[in-house]
Amino acid sequence: MEFNTDALDVGDRQNVDLSQFEKKDYISPGRYLVQITLNKNPLPGEWNVEWQTTTAENGTQLCLTRDLLLQWGFDDAFVRELNSKTSCLNLIDKPEFSAKLDKSTMRLTLTTPQSWMKYHAKNWTPPEYWDEGVNGALLDYNVYASQYSPHDGDSTQSFSAYGTAGVNLGAWRLRSDYQYSQNFVSGNSTDTDSRLARTYLFRPLPSLASKFTLGQYDLSSDIFDTFHFTGTTLESDESMLPPDLQGYAPQITGIAQTNAKVTVSQNGRVLYQTTVTPGPFTISDMVDTLQGQMDVTIEEEDGRTNTFQVGSASVPFLTRQGQLRYKTSAGKPTSNSHNDVHNPLFWTGEFSWGWLSTTSLYGGAILTADDYQAFTSGIGFNLNMLGAVSFDVTRSQANLTQETGNNSQHGYSYRMNYARRFDSTDSQITFAGYRFSDKNYVSMNEYLDYREGDNGSDNEKESYVLSFSQTIAPWDMSAWLNISRDTYWNAESNTSYSLSLNHSFSIGELKGLSASLAVTRTRWNDTDENQYYFSLSVPLSAGRNLAYNQQRYGDNTTQSLSYFDSSDRDNTWNLSVSADSDEISDGEPALRGSYQHYAAPGRLSLAASVQPNHYSSMNLGWNSAITATRYGVAMHDRPNGNNARMMVDANGVSGIALNRGRSVTNAFGIAVIPSLSNYQTTTVQVNNNTLPDGVDISSPVFRTTLTEGAIGYKALNASQGYQIMGVVRLENGTFPPLGVSVVDSKTHKDIGLIADDGFVYLSGIQDNSVLSVSWGEHTCEMNPPNHSNLDSALILPCRYTHQARENHESD
Repeated sequence: MEFNTDALDVGDRQNVDLSQFEKKDYISPGRYLVQITLNKNPLPGEWNVEWQTTTAENGTQLCLTRDLLLQWGFDDAFVRELNSKTSCLNLIDKPEFSAKLDKSTMRLTLTTPQSWMKYHAKNWTPPEYWDEGVNGALLDYNVYASQYSPHDGDSTQSFSAYGTAGVNLGAWRLRSDYQYSQNFVSGNSTDTDSRLARTYLFRPLPSLASKFTLGQYDLSSDIFDTFHFTGTTLESDESMLPPDLQGYAPQITGIAQTNAKVTVSQNGRVLYQTTVTPGPFTISDMVDTLQGQMDVTIEEEDGRTNTFQVGSASVPFLTRQGQLRYKTSAGKPTSNSHNDVHNPLFWTGEFSWGWLSTTSLYGGAILTADDYQAFTSGIGFNLNMLGAVSFDVTRSQANLTQETGNNSQHGYSYRMNYARRFDSTDSQITFAGYRFSDKNYVSMNEYLDYREGDNGSDNEKESYVLSFSQTIAPWDMSAWLNISRDTYWNAESNTSYSLSLNHSFSIGELKGLSASLAVTRTRWNDTDENQYYFSLSVPLSAGRNLAYNQQRYGDNTTQSLSYFDSSDRDNTWNLSVSADSDEISDGEPALRGSYQHYAAPGRLSLAASVQPNHYSSMNLGWNSAITATRYGVAMHDRPNGNNARMMVDANGVSGIALNRGRSVTNAFGIAVIPSLSNYQTTTVQVNNNTLPDGVDISSPVFRTTLTEGAIGYKALNASQGYQIMGVVRLENGTFPPLGVSVVDSKTHKDIGLIADDGFVYLSGIQDNSVLSVSWGEHTCEMNPPNHSNLDSALILPCRYTHQARENHESD
């Protein structure tokens, strides 16, 4: 490219240096440490790449070696076809390929046809782009405290905490799940429970699309019941697959009568805990790796509890033709309460193989070193328009030691799973399952109970699970139904039904009204519990609404009037007054209020209730986490499970908001974004509308793909400094040529460009900065003032460096 300097409206047309713009994409020969974006996908880490002198038009070209292309995900066959007499392959000259380096951010952007790459799934990031993150430590915690004070009698208090502590070292992740609870009566401790529910080490194996786990863990199986054990597991990891092929997480619904605590647990280990307001609630953010039955406990303010079970099982899946998925574990069963390791040694394995394009074969076995074996075989079908279905049969053989001697028995268990979405009617059967076990069938959990002397465990007979949703668009109505039923050979059945209907409508000028009806019926431990809940909500303004609720529990009917305010997304609260017929006549309604505050360090929840002459109560909850690496430490909201998290370093600049503003850099310039999806590309963006004054960020948007449990790290290259308008003047009174860049000598970052007669606008200047200007063989340096100046142009003296002074004098 050649410039006609006569066209420039400048006073001194001879004092112009546009050499850095004359050759397209010219980069001085040498090796550079760069960040790379390939087809809009950021590659993890930094890469050392080289530009070499060439006879091409731009004078230099990027050297691409075979190893680099393979690491970046280029197809092996395509790379083999590239011939070259040197280590630099003949790729840069292909017109379909482009490479551009942004020298201000040292980011190399590559664009290439997708056919040259290994993978083609549009909603999936290939393993070459996954980032294992940096080394660090983490502590995720949830704290809950409550007090109930009856009008007559002793007050009770409770305190509980649960969470995860962990360390990341390379691809390895060490995790320890802990929980603690303590109860008090009038301030005196009555009982305490503390435990490390499980401690384990794991790492992803992307080359195998698998995950390896070592330590105390829970059996992950699509075939057998889960139990706690100490040992090892190697399993295919569905989260490494495209999202359309991944699993199913249960949705939990119920109705609370007061400000209640809801706890979800499995085998005594707390999985989830939250506080809900009176009325129906839904928990839909459970992790999708849970298997087996889960216990749900609703604890009301006055201590009353309601417990039921929810089943979690995989939707029938089909393995791609010719592919194999597997899980295998070995170890010894472990007590949840005391982490005691018991006999017997066991091994279990299962697989799913894509036999045909619409048919998969699957099966598995669980074997002990002593007296228990179980084998399963099954088949799954893709019925296209009719959904997906699977059938399997399990045979168990067990020698049960009882007081009368040895009792050897074998039995069978039969299971069917089904899933289907009906697009024509906008209906979906999320999961439907049926299982029948004959009287002599013994599960692994039952066998372990017998070994420990517990002969009273329930012997399951039948199990039904159904989850169905329906949208009726013409009526603006949606319906959701969940049915769960378990029957036993030696115990009463347990049944749970949940039905909810929601309808949106308008009456005259009143728009956006909604009505809902929820019905639940639970039979648990020979007790029937029926609840009905009706609600009518009237919007008052954006984020504010008034609601009338009627709830019937047993023979008791309660009415309430509530006001909700979520107009500030970081501060939500509600107030309500409720009473049954007797309390209305006595003038003793219950007053309740709750408040939630969302902030960068975590989430605070408060709830309080008072009923004259009856009781008062208060609940407090705090969800938070701490992540620390060699780059810094920050508090943040608690993530879900082993989801990845992203540490962002703003170079000491505080108050920078990320991704909708709830993650904000702290006083040390560090922020952590929790709960990024594992193995899926996430875009992180700086909220430029709320940037503090004087802050400049060269790359406000970036993308990342992190492995499970990783602590990602990204330096924002943020600068908080001064802005100056000035005129750069040399020692002889002249000006540097037009078109020359001004560079920070410490960071090597371009912060301005010389205009006509030495005029320049500079931004991001730090205290005691040294700025350099180079053209040809000349270099001069200047020291700008430590304050901003945008009112008038300052004179900025630029003094030649020693070598540049000699070159200037020789000229």
